[in-house]
Amino acid sequence: MPAGRTALLMTLRDLHGLPYECLRLAEKWKGFLGSVPADEQFTILLSGPSGTGKSTLCLELARELSRFCELLYVCAEERIASGTIRQRARLLKAHRGRSSRHIWMFDTNAIEDVRRELSKGIHGVAIIDSVQEMDVPDAEVWQLRSEFPNVVFIFVAQVDATEKRSRGSGMWPHRVDIRLWTERDKDGSRWATNVKNRYAPTVQRLFLFRPAAAMPSVRKTRPTYAQIIAERSKNGGRIWSSTVQKKRASSSETSKPRRTQRSVTAL
Repeated sequence: MPAGRTALLMTLRDLHGLPYECLRLAEKWKGFLGSVPADEQFTILLSGPSGTGKSTLCLELARELSRFCELLYVCAEERIASGTIRQRARLLKAHRGRSSRHIWMFDTNAIEDVRRELSKGIHGVAIIDSVQEMDVPDAEVWQLRSEFPNVVFIFVAQVDATEKRSRGSGMWPHRVDIRLWTERDKDGSRWATNVKNRYAPTVQRLFLFRPAAAMPSVRKTRPTYAQIIAERSKNGGRIWSSTVQKKRASSSETSKPRRTQRSVTAL
């Protein structure tokens, strides 16, 4: 049962007059997440099939939000010592050119450890990666929102066998403010889709990355005629084209200049 809150009654004019302060996100994130509030809590649910860039998106979100406060990244699914998280962090640093001292990586899946750390009042954002790997049911993980109303939460949820919906309680997609879904395109690139958002239009897509193996090769040197002939298909047909050249009109009885056919070339 939801906790009670203080009743508030005002006119629509008074409501319009209330100040609304939003986070000054970079243009990339402002267009994708919208005008998220700076002075109140909001919740993001991130889900998608395995290998579609959920952790990469989390690290990019962490890097952006850590510009405003201290951020706690709870590594419940992947251990920091395994090197996977460190490798992604190094790649992001190489691509973005900077690293943040305000991101705290927390290697635990115990809910009490998370409560103890958040109780210090240091962190303004907490990322739980992932909810299903915590040592309590997902409903208890959700209670962190009410226990720490001044903390922005980003919950990472695994998907079911159909890979079309998040695992766990069905309340998650309906009670969060923003829901993001990661997916893989046919060319191997990873994208994030804005499925639900109270602060921006939905059905927006954000490009995450494209593996180097999926990149088409680019020829660095100009190919020779012999290479072109060698690479063409043996079963290819022929194309015939005619070349027509105009000539200046001479004394003639016709009113239009004559056109003569010079050659026919087989390509």
